[in-house]
Amino acid sequence: MAEFDYIAIDKKGKTRSGSIAAGDSKNARRKVMQQGLTVLKIKMSGGAKGASSKSNIAKDKQDKKLSLKSKYSKKGEAAGLEFLRRLLELHGSGMPIADAVKLLNYRLSDPQQRSLSGVLWKELAEGRTLSRAMRQLPGYFSESSTYVIEAGEATGNLAPILSKIISHLEEKREIRTRVISGMTYPVFVGFMAIGVVLFFLFFLLPQIQEMLASLGGELNMMARVMIEGSNLVLFFGPFIILAALIGLGVVMQWSKTEKGGMSVDRSLLKLPLFGNILLLSELFHLSSLLGTLIWSGIGLTENLRLCERTIKNRFLRASFRSARILVNEGKSLPDAFRKFKLLPAMQLDIIEIGEKTGNLGNSMDDVSKAFRNQLTKRIKVMTNLISGLALGFAFSLVALVAISIVTSIFQVSKSISY
Repeated sequence: MAEFDYIAIDKKGKTRSGSIAAGDSKNARRKVMQQGLTVLKIKMSGGAKGASSKSNIAKDKQDKKLSLKSKYSKKGEAAGLEFLRRLLELHGSGMPIADAVKLLNYRLSDPQQRSLSGVLWKELAEGRTLSRAMRQLPGYFSESSTYVIEAGEATGNLAPILSKIISHLEEKREIRTRVISGMTYPVFVGFMAIGVVLFFLFFLLPQIQEMLASLGGELNMMARVMIEGSNLVLFFGPFIILAALIGLGVVMQWSKTEKGGMSVDRSLLKLPLFGNILLLSELFHLSSLLGTLIWSGIGLTENLRLCERTIKNRFLRASFRSARILVNEGKSLPDAFRKFKLLPAMQLDIIEIGEKTGNLGNSMDDVSKAFRNQLTKRIKVMTNLISGLALGFAFSLVALVAISIVTSIFQVSKSISY
């Protein structure tokens, strides 16, 4: 048994401190909670260094590493989404959010999920809100999700907000999966075609050239052009790649400036095929988030402020900011969006009807579904087009090499007399 010092809060909100004997910190925390206290801090007394203290130190290091994860990754997003599902199951049944997080800290078997809930519970025990606690874990919870949860906490209507966040994250992951699965095949075909061509040019073609030379023939014009072209690519290729990397670095540095960032982001939206997908993705995310915030019950002005901070494209963000200022000055939402051409006319009409009838939340949901359907269709068109281009590219390369070799052999065979 070891001695643990604790700091806790009683039911009247007064701070209590003391010490308790227990086998490890988990049992010590449980014993303190059985006294009707909420534990703020607990640690082993004196300098005892048992096996339990080592495990606690390792867990603290893991929690610290977890809290310092700074980048929102796909793996972190999956873990955060799974945690939100479990949290909604408990909170949706009527359990307070803090108790739900604490219970998950004890019940979850997955080490990552347990560490995630442990960090959140520590933040909640120190008096922070769930949204603020989630902001300490940016690798698992996106900024937009924490803003929506903050709005739900402000209105006391968190369960439906969590449900909408989960639905939005699931839709976003599904769209990303479609893009990746659709691009896998054309990328594979393209690499295979390039590999076959390289095999012909640098292994098979030289042997055929030696064979033709021994028979008194030579490669035809098409084959010679291909060989000379491959030699030029090998010679100038490194310089071209180096120039491209330097150019890319210059553009990236310029994009970090305010003017450069606006220009680069505006140019990205004008790219053939991909620009429209980027725009629809931003509009889908924006309309979905705005609809969720409207359902949370807070004012439109605050909703727009929170949405603005989640827009990644700086050109769209500047246009949205200008529209938000007009709304703050008393202009209607569809009129403000219409002035800066943020949304298509059809979607603006839907929002205008929803604003007049008092069903703006439903209208934004309809707009979000429309953008999601358009985005899905555009992605399908893009993947089909790229697949067709990849197959055509592969067929053209292989056919060109094969024809040049076969015609050279035929020319030599005709010159041989029996």
